[in-house]
Amino acid sequence: MASLNKVLLMGNLTRNPEIRYTPSGSAVCEFGMAINRRFMQANGQERDETCFVDIVVWGKQAESTSRFLQKGSSVFIEGRLVYDQWEEKDTQKKRSRLRVNADRVQFLDRRDDRAGGEMPPDGGQPGGYSQYNRGPQGGYGGAPQGGGYSNVPQGGYAPRGQQARPQQYRQAPSQAPAAEDVPQMPIDEPPFETVEGVDDDIPF
Repeated sequence: MASLNKVLLMGNLTRNPEIRYTPSGSAVCEFGMAINRRFMQANGQERDETCFVDIVVWGKQAESTSRFLQKGSSVFIEGRLVYDQWEEKDTQKKRSRLRVNADRVQFLDRRDDRAGGEMPPDGGQPGGYSQYNRGPQGGYGGAPQGGGYSNVPQGGYAPRGQQARPQQYRQAPSQAPAAEDVPQMPIDEPPFETVEGVDDDIPF
């Protein structure tokens, strides 16, 4: 039977991120998140509802989250639900909770609103929610602007096995190459035969 475990959340941090490292050296960052929902009641009055969710981030994103986010920061989370179970040491009671394991963390605050005004490294996705599905500028795959590939010389490619022509020949020539550039083959004239007894003048 097919199943899907996908979570998309957008809200604000309820506490500063806390980072720790596993014995193997992997970074783990945990923080709380509040997601607000406003809806209209049957009596016509608006009401706000807040859902509190625990978030855990791993790897480089965990380090970026700990460095650039703080309480009150706006963030977009893409991840999956995880069901945790444990037993308290003092009371021996079994506890459980649901939290979100974030696969992607996107910072929604502006650059000036962050501590130090720095941009996050590759581990965190800067920018607003509108950048979530926006491709790179300049065309598909981040091709440079300017009407084509930047590495293609003007006038076409040089023939294989030959050196590229000088700069003046990179543009498409308007006329064919000069005739003197093509070596001329010598024309052999047939030998002139002389016949004895025949005058050079043509008789009339």
